[in-house]
Amino acid sequence: MNTVNKLLLLILLLAGTSAFSQTYTYKVKYGLVQAGVATLVHNVEDNVLYSLFVIESSPWLSTLWTLSDSVMTEYLIDLGRLVKHTKAIHEGSYHRNYEVTFSDSNLAVVNGKDKAVDIQGLRDIPSLLYDLSLTTFQHGDTLQFRMWDGRGSGVLKLLVEKIGKPSLFKPFAEPGWRLTPLNSTRKSRANQIQLSMFYSKSYPHTPLKIEIDTKYGSVQMHIEAP
Repeated sequence: MNTVNKLLLLILLLAGTSAFSQTYTYKVKYGLVQAGVATLVHNVEDNVLYSLFVIESSPWLSTLWTLSDSVMTEYLIDLGRLVKHTKAIHEGSYHRNYEVTFSDSNLAVVNGKDKAVDIQGLRDIPSLLYDLSLTTFQHGDTLQFRMWDGRGSGVLKLLVEKIGKPSLFKPFAEPGWRLTPLNSTRKSRANQIQLSMFYSKSYPHTPLKIEIDTKYGSVQMHIEAP
């Protein structure tokens, strides 16, 4: 059993004792090709979020190029504070692993090394996706978050747009919300990366889809029907 599957098993086992548990499964496509699967798991126990986000390439793609990325989070919901962040990146020949713990004295320990970090309001991808599902959206709002990604932090600004109003050409369009970043990094600009996240109109919101357009092609992550 590889590291990603062990993490997923651990989180799923926790679901048996959690006050709240939710699992989302996604199909991942590169263009029109089925490229892999992704799983997002949220478990809440005593106001602590234990969450895992995993994306893995499909068997046929893995024979050419392997993708196996995961992020596991421990997050204090009432304080809005990360406790632990575990990230594993395995993309082809590129491999990186980060074990990060945060203290309430603005200190992070990254792979055994101390680093001064302002922990106030800090999130990572799984904790952000959880918080967004419980956010009351308004069309035109700008949301701002401080994000942790492996070994460092940055600011993410998201524009909220209401979408899916039925029309003559899309009579069965489902209403919902689209969130798109307003800021970018040097890397995202160089690779012409454009990200969109789609949430259901219903509350709490379901993360329905993530689209990533790059100069190399388009990646789409669609939720599978239960």
